[in-house]
Amino acid sequence: MIAFCEDCGKKNPLNSLEFIAGKPAFRCAACGCLSPYHFNPREALILDQADGFFEESRAFPEILGSFLFHRELGVLKNHMPGLLKPSDLDFLGRHLADIYGSCQSGLDRVNEMALCVADKHMIVRILGENLFLTIACTAPDLPRDLSANFSHPPPGACGKAGHHAG
Repeated sequence: MIAFCEDCGKKNPLNSLEFIAGKPAFRCAACGCLSPYHFNPREALILDQADGFFEESRAFPEILGSFLFHRELGVLKNHMPGLLKPSDLDFLGRHLADIYGSCQSGLDRVNEMALCVADKHMIVRILGENLFLTIACTAPDLPRDLSANFSHPPPGACGKAGHHAG
């Protein structure tokens, strides 16, 4: 993805974002200035709702942590235990997004997947074409009142025309 610096106008490969006062920005490789990054409206709404979800999820002891991952930008919001470094979460997010994409090749109505590793569960939900919520927990299912917050992606979220997940 390419973004243009608002100060000098140079093109920048967008590999990561910084969040300054909660607003996404990227640093220009040419002049070093911070320029704002603007998500599409659906992604911006999800980012706004994410903090409420993360706060609410703290009330459930079976949830160990969660993070919001963008396929092109990496980890956007992180509420995982501190033992995982940002590079670990980026690696995990990319691989889980790839696995989810593999599921879509034959099962286009899948909007969530769960992986079990030892006694931990990773629940991955698609929230937009490139946006995923990953929740690490000790139980295979989320409490209903919590999972309702991000229950279904919008029509076409998987990137397939005319697709309605349900």
